[in-house]
Amino acid sequence: MTANSLSSKSKDELLREIRKLEARLNDFLKEEASLIESIKKFMQVLRDACERIDRITDMEQLKALRLEIAQALNTVLKGEGEAQHERSHLLESYGALNLALEKVFNDK
Repeated sequence: MTANSLSSKSKDELLREIRKLEARLNDFLKEEASLIESIKKFMQVLRDACERIDRITDMEQLKALRLEIAQALNTVLKGEGEAQHERSHLLESYGALNLALEKVFNDK
């Protein structure tokens, strides 16, 4: 194999890793945006709960309010998990991109 073909192969790998990083960044940004919306909704549920708590007159209303808060928090936690998952893909891409760069530089 010639130096040019090896260099071309390394450059192709580098370009593939750049595209992969771009796609992963977009996925991460979508999850982060979704998480932010979940947090905002959770804060609103908490604000509403603060206003409603004094008007609660029976255990069923209290149970319903607690469930509503728990569901909103669950949505936030799931969103956080998804964002962390996408963040881990970014870390993988950084490493793969670094390795691809080294291969291109070593071919020179």
